[in-house]
Amino acid sequence: MNKTAISLVLGATLVASLSACNSKTSANEENFGLTISQYFDKKGDLCLDPIKWPVDVYEIDIRQQKLYPDNAAGQMSALEAVGLAKGEEIELPGAVVDGKASGVKVRRYIMTDAAKPYLHAKPGKQPRICWGRKSLSKVIRWADPAKVGDHEESSVIYTYKLSNVADWARKPQVKEAFPELGRNIDGERSQKEKIYVKLTPNGWEAFGLND
Repeated sequence: MNKTAISLVLGATLVASLSACNSKTSANEENFGLTISQYFDKKGDLCLDPIKWPVDVYEIDIRQQKLYPDNAAGQMSALEAVGLAKGEEIELPGAVVDGKASGVKVRRYIMTDAAKPYLHAKPGKQPRICWGRKSLSKVIRWADPAKVGDHEESSVIYTYKLSNVADWARKPQVKEAFPELGRNIDGERSQKEKIYVKLTPNGWEAFGLND
């Protein structure tokens, strides 16, 4: 085999190797990064737990608010402080004793118009107040793909950053009343998460992407 033929063979081998490395089915940082970003595009919203409005806060909740700032009283008070909820004192109908009605006093909260731009709804699910989004910061590492049934699976460790964070979400009272929100904001860019992925004919896909 002459030098020209050898060069052509080596060149073809190199191209094939590079193509394999760059394949969308390869387990590498680029592909897993695209997979996570695709997942965040669809499911990256960061939201409060669903709230069934109106919310009635009882006197015992108000008394325990300092001890449990993330109870119903604390959460509603925080949302009221940032303008997303409005409360008023009402009396619920109670039992009739000796011909007199004995009501129960509560503070009833309703959602304000200021909260509506933050509402995100999915078909068949209750709307949630969302305060920001996740986006990929860095892929840290991944497990070697393993065969499971008719496909391969892996798990990927990554860090994320926050975007489109509402100003009200950074308020100390809100972070205290909603601890998960607080942990996300205070740990921005440093928290590690794991996501499970599977190999499809179109490349890697995160579990739950189409749920």
